[in-house]
Amino acid sequence: MSAMTDLLARSVARVPGRPPGGGHPRPAPVGALLAAGWAVLAGALPCAAIAVVGWFATTGGTASWAFRVGVDAWLSAHWVPIALSDGRYHLAPWGLTALPVLLLWRAGGWVARTAELRGGRDTSLAVASLAVAYGALVTLVALATRADEAAPDLVRAFAFATLLAAVVGGAGTVRETGHAKSFWERLPEGVRAVLYGGTAGLVALLTCGTLLVAVSLVVHAGRVADLTRSLAPGPVGLVLLLVACLAYLPNAAVFGAAYALGPGFAVGTGTVVAPSGVLLGSLPAFPLLGALPVTTTPPGWLAAVLLLPIAAGAVAGLAAVRRYPEYGVETAATRAGLAGVAGGVLYTLVALLAGGSVGPGRLADVGPPAAQTALIAISTLGIAGAVAVLASRAAARWHVLDRLPGRRREAATEQDAVDED
Repeated sequence: MSAMTDLLARSVARVPGRPPGGGHPRPAPVGALLAAGWAVLAGALPCAAIAVVGWFATTGGTASWAFRVGVDAWLSAHWVPIALSDGRYHLAPWGLTALPVLLLWRAGGWVARTAELRGGRDTSLAVASLAVAYGALVTLVALATRADEAAPDLVRAFAFATLLAAVVGGAGTVRETGHAKSFWERLPEGVRAVLYGGTAGLVALLTCGTLLVAVSLVVHAGRVADLTRSLAPGPVGLVLLLVACLAYLPNAAVFGAAYALGPGFAVGTGTVVAPSGVLLGSLPAFPLLGALPVTTTPPGWLAAVLLLPIAAGAVAGLAAVRRYPEYGVETAATRAGLAGVAGGVLYTLVALLAGGSVGPGRLADVGPPAAQTALIAISTLGIAGAVAVLASRAAARWHVLDRLPGRRREAATEQDAVDED
């Protein structure tokens, strides 16, 4: 066990180094293969080790079974569906997804530092090599751990892992080469304003979802504790349960944002958790599910909950026009509205990726409803962004007028009337 721990510590802490003695840079495909191999090992081995440690503390299964469970959890973090004997598991734990994202970011940066990338073609070759190598290695891991009771989808393993490596590893490579800043600055200012504001709106909306989850955990702490005690996990099992809950906490934050928007989310086919009503069936004894509300939101809290997405849209609009100032009112309102729309689109994509399936029967449908979520998120954030900017401009205008002497104030007001005509 100590040897395994030493191996994990070395693999996670160190990216493959530059050739000894400051030699010639490696060819990009070679560096990409090394970086992809490091990212796979540093991601899969810790997950497998944690599962094996959990197996030592229990009496069921075998060490090889526990190893496969850990690797399957790592594969799930890549959105890889796993066919079970009585259903399908396809719900990526976003907290665990942060591990391959971080590793691929570092791997992409390392490839850029150790390879000789002279231009866009070399950079594209490096990114493509990293993506294909990572996708192939993840597929090999999925193939090696396949079993009758749990069989990862090999085609989607390659597709999703390759896409993740291309996006995240490619971003790390481009950032390390210094091309990211120049690419951003070449975009039209209006596009940059919309993207910046949309990202700010997404962060604000997810923050609102996190706040709702935190409040619900506090309010329903007794139920969460009862579910935990019913599992009788023991000390090691309790730690593993906490890790599992933390892994799915980001998904819960996304679902919390969907709750604030209004459509809510499902925790099984035919179920709904929304401010307008709650309909739940039988649920697994997973502590995080104890935070689910069992009744409709009280009227006093309903208004506060529904105001959260409006505040997120206002953040999107104000961030867009303050980071990239535009003094024309119509242009500023348009940019702000489009920033809110961008935030809604980004959230819709996030909501789609956060949902999925958890086994057979009723639990085959988990997450926000796609069409309703998209419609409400885009419209709410877009309108709120534009209105927030118009309101801030009007407030600023009246503040200036209040500080003017009477005659000049009247003249300015008359000029405003002429401008409106």
